Amino acid sequence: MEFDRLVPASGNMTACGRQIWLGRTRAGQQVTVWVSATTMHVFSGQELLKTHPVLLTEGDLARLMAQGGRPGRPSPATALPPGLLPADTVVEIDRQVTGSGCGNVAGKLIGGLPLAGKRATLRIDASLMQVIVDGTLVKTLPSPITGLQRRRLQGARLAGLTPAAPAGAVQVERVVSHTGSVKVAGCKLQIGSIHRGKVVTMVLEETRFRILYQGQELSAHPRMVVKEVKRLRASGNIDYGI
Repeated sequence: MEFDRLVPASGNMTACGRQIWLGRTRAGQQVTVWVSATTMHVFSGQELLKTHPVLLTEGDLARLMAQGGRPGRPSPATALPPGLLPADTVVEIDRQVTGSGCGNVAGKLIGGLPLAGKRATLRIDASLMQVIVDGTLVKTLPSPITGLQRRRLQGARLAGLTPAAPAGAVQVERVVSHTGSVKVAGCKLQIGSIHRGKVVTMVLEETRFRILYQGQELSAHPRMVVKEVKRLRASGNIDYGI
């Protein structure tokens, strides 16, 4: 069965005896809570936001139905399939970042003071771990977790929709230094001294930087942090390739 709830101003909703952190950005929005005897899903429209285990009796479900519930949609297929996970399987887990900004999965720090006290969703694939808060991608890290370890993570489920990035993919220009490196969004990327002096175009995607020169891709680099870009155009000594 399912029923509708409004997210309170705090972003911390309660349903079926559980606290569900949805974030202040969703305050005032209507969400749909789907419950069975053992599972709770929270939807915004057709988008699955959260999945939590619950333990409800038939009497509990009957009371919820009498209080304005309705027959629920089919259960989303979020459970992990049996056996070894295919290499491209993406899973999600929820973790709480402590008040001091600490939190880790398989020894990889996922927090930092800006995330202190927040509930984070970790989206983990074969090579990257994305940290998502309030539905927004805030950090990308190399993933230290193998397919077998992903299955064993507490609360692991099949990943939902790709998270929204704080900003869309943008393109910036940079001059490659004499050492063959460029800097963008707080990151220093090594391209190679053979390209020194060239003006390259950098495409800032959600999970990586792509380096282009005259339309040809020179390299790609994992995007470890999401930081505002303050300068779009190149500056310095320029080789126009003439």
